[in-house]
Amino acid sequence: MASLVKQEARALAVELARTTRPFGFSETARKVGEGAVAKDIGKVFATPEEAFTETGKADPEAADRFWAHVQNRRFARARKALAASASPWAAVPVGRLDPAHHSASRKGGKVKRTRPAQVVTSRKSLEAYIARVQRRVGFAKGVWINAAKAIGGRVRGAAKWAMRHRQAPGTAKVRTGDRPSVTLVSRLDYMDDVTTESGIKRSLAAAAARLRIALAASLRVVQQRTQGSLQRRAG
Repeated sequence: MASLVKQEARALAVELARTTRPFGFSETARKVGEGAVAKDIGKVFATPEEAFTETGKADPEAADRFWAHVQNRRFARARKALAASASPWAAVPVGRLDPAHHSASRKGGKVKRTRPAQVVTSRKSLEAYIARVQRRVGFAKGVWINAAKAIGGRVRGAAKWAMRHRQAPGTAKVRTGDRPSVTLVSRLDYMDDVTTESGIKRSLAAAAARLRIALAASLRVVQQRTQGSLQRRAG
């Protein structure tokens, strides 16, 4: 029983990982996740080119002054030019990319902004930041994968990009004895935002069904062996 419970708990953990956003283990799912990351970060940070274009709609002269300062890397003056403009972005700070703006903008695992939190001084730094955060795609899936690993035994069926997150806060509590059990534990504070209740219920129901089938098969094997042993003794 203990072995079967562990086996099905590992399978359950992998299935929970599969049904955690971005749904699935395919390369398409990974790319969807990376695209969502880039889109969210794009709502938080804007490039000088974007600020110039947006400011030019309301205040062309201020936009030209802003752009001239940017071109000469006079970013403090660029900030003043933007602040003095009639642009809806007048209150947006200009400076080196600050990841704190991204963290502060995330609500329920998503970014919802009507204007950026910062105009960054370097497009390359923004691209590097996006690439760095994209490597975290699958982190929530990694919580369940790490829970499966904590059970012991080999974890099968998960994609490498979900398996790579060793720091994902997932584990498992295994109880042996007459009533063996496994509890999968997630300590990810935004797990509710990347899973669905219906998906979790389906995964649990499927795991329970598999456990019943595996237990029935195991009992048949034990029964056959016992009968064979008794027959040999009788013979």
